Amino acid sequence: MSATSRRGFLGRAAAAIAGGATARGAVLGAAASETAELVLTNGVILTMAEATPLAEAMAVRAGRILEVGPAAAVQRLIGRETEQIDLQGRSVSPGLIDAHSHAMAFGQMQLKFVLLRPPKVDSFDTLRAELARAARENPPGEWIVGRGFDQFREGRFPRRQELDAAVPDHPVLIIHWGGQFGVANTLALRTAGLLRADVEDPYGGRFLRDRRTGIPDGVLIHYPAIYSVYQPELDEREALECTAWGLQQLASVGVTCLHDNFCSARSGAAYVRLERAGRLPCRIRVYPYVKNLQHCQQVLASAGRYHGRLVRFQGIKLAVDGYALMYEVPPQHRELAIPMHPQELFEAIIAAIHQADLQADVHAVGDKGVDWTLAAYAKAAGSAADCRRRRHRIEHFPLRKLDSVRRAAELGVPVCVQPALIPLKARDMREKLGPGARQYVETMVPLATFTREGVPTAYGADVPAFPSHSPMESLRCAIDRIVAPGERLDPGEAVPFITALRHHTLGSAYAAFDEQDLGSLERGKAADFVIWKGDLRAVRGGADAAALQPLATYLAGQPAYRSDQSAT
Repeated sequence: MSATSRRGFLGRAAAAIAGGATARGAVLGAAASETAELVLTNGVILTMAEATPLAEAMAVRAGRILEVGPAAAVQRLIGRETEQIDLQGRSVSPGLIDAHSHAMAFGQMQLKFVLLRPPKVDSFDTLRAELARAARENPPGEWIVGRGFDQFREGRFPRRQELDAAVPDHPVLIIHWGGQFGVANTLALRTAGLLRADVEDPYGGRFLRDRRTGIPDGVLIHYPAIYSVYQPELDEREALECTAWGLQQLASVGVTCLHDNFCSARSGAAYVRLERAGRLPCRIRVYPYVKNLQHCQQVLASAGRYHGRLVRFQGIKLAVDGYALMYEVPPQHRELAIPMHPQELFEAIIAAIHQADLQADVHAVGDKGVDWTLAAYAKAAGSAADCRRRRHRIEHFPLRKLDSVRRAAELGVPVCVQPALIPLKARDMREKLGPGARQYVETMVPLATFTREGVPTAYGADVPAFPSHSPMESLRCAIDRIVAPGERLDPGEAVPFITALRHHTLGSAYAAFDEQDLGSLERGKAADFVIWKGDLRAVRGGADAAALQPLATYLAGQPAYRSDQSAT
């Protein structure tokens, strides 16, 4: 769909919602002889389809939409065995597609790690108290892993000796909420063989060091440094437990498809086992993460391109930065601002993925990192048309740099954003980037600009890196851009509810080549949908979006989740 037709669709859909109109006449018709297995009537069905944005009723057969439109057209498909749901004025939308989250890691964090989220943990004292509590519950020598810390009142990360004071007899690794930074205590570094001045920094990472001795001080920059210390592993039973738990949490908030953009072999295998056991509550698009060119080549040579009914191998994920790779970096953060790959090797990885005819998916936060990524895509593809065909993606892209936005639109690069970044990090970014970057912060997560310029836009919660797995939080932040009570970023980058919902359905479907089957409620498409408490036409502001409550989530016409309030 072109940028012009996208804008036309959004305008028509918004007008239909505002007026409460129901599409009549333009029915996606079914043959009269067909009988539905499931029919939903007496409600408001927001289809996200261009021709018929609203409908009164919907019929489902064999996991697909048989018909959607006026009640009279659907009524004729009801037979003696048809299950009927009276919506009683409630609303239905397409299933929400989370284009960036990690189900197994979500479950592992919540079920296996020490949770270090603020405001419970916001100082070295509160951190030490949580770690000491965990130490009392585990035998000496056993690893303690915590995740979720952000800023500390002390204005810096703790060093290894400050963790030793609370936990001297256990190896300790704590991981930042975003997953890119960590801190290890002395015993952890010693256990990993890293407590020496001559240890080399790993490719793509860095050990911060004591300036006097050169010995690592415990602060770990980027995944390679963190995993050089310790990489917690789950056995097969634990992997299934954590994955199933994470997926059920997502289904409970209306998610019917997940793009796992940091998928390990263990989590990929868990998805397949759950699929084969009939226990998947949503569809999965898998993007294995590669850490360097050699690893990428190994994955491309050995990975089977699995395509099951619900699970599909989709592309390859890598990162260009962890701390934002910026053109201008505050002096106090230069030791953190390192690229994950030298530019030449980064471009070689992208070229290898493109030549394998797979979709590349790059984590890029800083303005320089985004430009490196767009340049690598253009170089690998050789033409904008070939880049658009392959739909190479960017994850995050939070800063508005207009020439980069327009280049992404020209190349047809889908961008998966996290609107929840606004309340989570706006204040921190102001402090880190300084007064010269104020406009970057005010316009961060530039959804209106992306939409206006024709950048394909998707939303992902990025749980467990972000605190909330709820799409409603993404919708709220996209609509109101509120940092804190009384504090709002540039409202010119806000988008209305219908646009935000489109990003989270059709936009996210497009990002994984699923728009012909998912993302809207149209005849022949998968019957993935959510029944909501209330009327979606009443959603005006972010508070309304945050208050949305899924009553039931359906995958291929079958309930994947039902709330206690559900009448279905």
